[in-house]
Amino acid sequence: MRALRTKASVATMLAGTLLAAASPAVAHTTSLRSSESAPQKVAVSTARLVNLKSGKVLQAVSTANGARVVQQPTTSGQGLQIWEVYLFGDYYTFENQAAGRNLGIDGASTSAGAAAITATASGDLNQDWFADWNGYGGEYFAMVNRKSGLCLGISGASTANGAVAAQFPCDDSANQGWAMH
Repeated sequence: MRALRTKASVATMLAGTLLAAASPAVAHTTSLRSSESAPQKVAVSTARLVNLKSGKVLQAVSTANGARVVQQPTTSGQGLQIWEVYLFGDYYTFENQAAGRNLGIDGASTSAGAAAITATASGDLNQDWFADWNGYGGEYFAMVNRKSGLCLGISGASTANGAVAAQFPCDDSANQGWAMH
């Protein structure tokens, strides 16, 4: 299991900004991440991750470990489009509601173009994401992978249904802008 960290000020700000109506729930863990102590896991919200350029949402293609993550139009009742959002200090973990697996990068790669997948929680830093609010106005932010330092975007800056999410050098393009709805 992954280690868990939280900063009350960040959780309060993000919970209020992203989903004021969400009630934080706290769960504890006993495992460690690297050499850090094990603080609390704070559930910030449940959300769909919406791409700024396409207006489509991130969706796992299945509940299987290693399933690709793509963009699709919002579909009511589609659990593969809903993410449980957890905050660990400055980083988020997005757990797919239907799959019970975390958003990460295939093979824990640090290479540009590596595909996003859902994977069993492992404690690897590729399943942690930093929300960088500096490049976008309003509710949109860049999702920066903690392990690679690269940003989540859609391959080829596509707006097509089924286009694959992957990591790329951060460039503040609309393709790399995300909001939680």
